[in-house]
Amino acid sequence: MNEFGQQVRDRRLQENLSQEELAQKIGISRNYLSQIERGQATNLSWQVREKLSANLGIKEEAIDSSVPESPNLPSSLAKFARSAKLPPDDVMMLARLKYRGQQPTTPEKWELLYNVIRMTVGKL
Repeated sequence: MNEFGQQVRDRRLQENLSQEELAQKIGISRNYLSQIERGQATNLSWQVREKLSANLGIKEEAIDSSVPESPNLPSSLAKFARSAKLPPDDVMMLARLKYRGQQPTTPEKWELLYNVIRMTVGKL
């Protein structure tokens, strides 16, 4: 069992949730949740990981190897997220941003955007 899967199982049990109840909250199947808890789920999306973390109150130090190189997450953002050790919420926020249909194309541009947002709205 991997560390994240163990955390999910432990917190689910602490919250007295069945696998079925938690799976419905997250929008995944009970079988998939079972695979996650046993560490058998491969290629766990960052969206599912974030939903599980948020619903169960699991604090992740930062996204590191959990940031996937996927079509939904630009590789330049994933690279920046790893190097800056961004929390999952911040990565999700950045991934949704577009200006005139465009997103930054380099880790350096993602960093600039992130820092501007932090200065504008306060420390994230």
